[in-house]
Amino acid sequence: MDLEVQVAVNFLIGYLVNKLPRRRVQLFGEEVVKKLTKKFEGHWYPEKPCKGSGYRCLLITDSLDPVLSSAAKESGLNLKDVKANLPEKLCLWIDPREVSYRIGEL
Repeated sequence: MDLEVQVAVNFLIGYLVNKLPRRRVQLFGEEVVKKLTKKFEGHWYPEKPCKGSGYRCLLITDSLDPVLSSAAKESGLNLKDVKANLPEKLCLWIDPREVSYRIGEL
């Protein structure tokens, strides 16, 4: 789980680096890792990677996913700035042995 979470977080912060304060983006990434790791405990099934996939999906629609909102607040980033620099209509799935995303249709 640790590798998949880190890959997903690196994907997200790639959109924020050089656009928002570097140290705060780093703190944001650390907070997201902590929050996702905690959230996924008991919902990670390496033998059945699709089981619980919807629970492990991060959504950015008209608002940020609650995990991302909470991490932004705790790292001192403005929610509007984070949302403005991430793709619109982003679905990010974090599953055993796979991280995938879709931008666009929801």
